[in-house]
Amino acid sequence: MKMIRIMLAAILMLFVHAQAEGQSPQKEQLITPTLWAKHPDHFACNLTNVDHETHVVQVRIISNGEVLEDSEEISLEPKHTTNHTVQGSHEGGPIYCEFTVEGSKDMYRGAAKLYPHPTGTDITAIAAQ
Repeated sequence: MKMIRIMLAAILMLFVHAQAEGQSPQKEQLITPTLWAKHPDHFACNLTNVDHETHVVQVRIISNGEVLEDSEEISLEPKHTTNHTVQGSHEGGPIYCEFTVEGSKDMYRGAAKLYPHPTGTDITAIAAQ
């Protein structure tokens, strides 16, 4: 009876290990505070991979629950930045960035930027948390 329990425990451990091997990497999110974007201003979401490995990330620009821009899942190489931009609406509205990242969010730096068009001066930037 004791031998059967040992064998069952070993099989269970192998099964759990096999399941863990097949799991996808941990995903976390960074979110920026909202900014008010009004046409013709532009709003950008920048995400930098500060890790030493390539990771899969996704960048979304969201306003009032509507996804305005979605990068889908993309590979972001080490020490590289991905940039996604939309133009503010004519009536203006709150807008923010949502970054879904592979692994720990400490391996990334994300920011939202609001800048007037066409001059591009007086940029407002806020960091994601």
